[in-house]
Amino acid sequence: MKSVFLMLLLLLLSFQFVTEAQSIKVKERKEITISEAGEHFFPRFAASDSVIYFTRAYYQGIESLNLLTNELKNITSDPGSGFDYQFTDDGNKVFYRTDTFLNGKKYSDIKSLDFRTNKSELLESRKRNLSTPKILKSGDCIFKIDADITVNNKLKQTTQLNIIPQDTMLFYSDNNLILLLNGERKVFNPLGNGSYLWSSFSPDKSKILFTFMGKGTYVADLDGKILLEVGYANAPKWSPDGKWIAYMDDKDNGSTIISSDIYLLSADGKNKIQLTESKDAHEQFPEWSPSMNVLVCHTADGKIVLLSLEKKY
Repeated sequence: MKSVFLMLLLLLLSFQFVTEAQSIKVKERKEITISEAGEHFFPRFAASDSVIYFTRAYYQGIESLNLLTNELKNITSDPGSGFDYQFTDDGNKVFYRTDTFLNGKKYSDIKSLDFRTNKSELLESRKRNLSTPKILKSGDCIFKIDADITVNNKLKQTTQLNIIPQDTMLFYSDNNLILLLNGERKVFNPLGNGSYLWSSFSPDKSKILFTFMGKGTYVADLDGKILLEVGYANAPKWSPDGKWIAYMDDKDNGSTIISSDIYLLSADGKNKIQLTESKDAHEQFPEWSPSMNVLVCHTADGKIVLLSLEKKY
């Protein structure tokens, strides 16, 4: 009898340990004061916790704010550049797409900016149906023009069509996801044709997180097998260690956001944590800092919010 009791006690303690070991809570919620007036959206980090980047309404330009010195910089004012721009791993260079309209048609450029030299480069010019850029391990830029995968080789200063790199990455194409894996290209649509949003690889590149419009958010392996049904979870983001998924639970009345809060879900789906519960502020689009000590997001009225985190692993 004693042995049975002892076993139950050990199981209870181990369960409590696992629960506590995967606990995250908000130490401080802080709205950032930016000297330049106006609304600011979609904040994110690059290679350090000390600088955040953000854009204006309609993805107008990219700006940065040093959280230590409060220095505000204008990276670019190019229209559309604030959507899905990409940094090199060291944070020294940013690649972005900028859009212009001519006779009712959209034309796009791909540009880069080196923060060390302040040198800007035009990599692709005046193309229709141009995707946002992605960055290869080599530092080259890859993007899609219509159905063509294009690599801009920074060393040879050449552009190569339909060269599939050995890197692993995703592109959107005709309501599907295109998976580039080990030099091959394949359609990735585990739930069939439809609108796939907010797709991303886990940090170890073994799983894909995505939202399927009208159904919810899922985690799948690279063969398309569903590993986890997350449920309603918009703008999901892997944590840098791959143990958590941050997302927003937002509701609207058909035209206006009426509520939105930030949640975490453990990667195994067993531990769900609500990080914000604000009645007057609707926090949206969370992004992790590299150290995982901070989540940054914006509110519906264009304020940037830092959530300092306390982790128990």
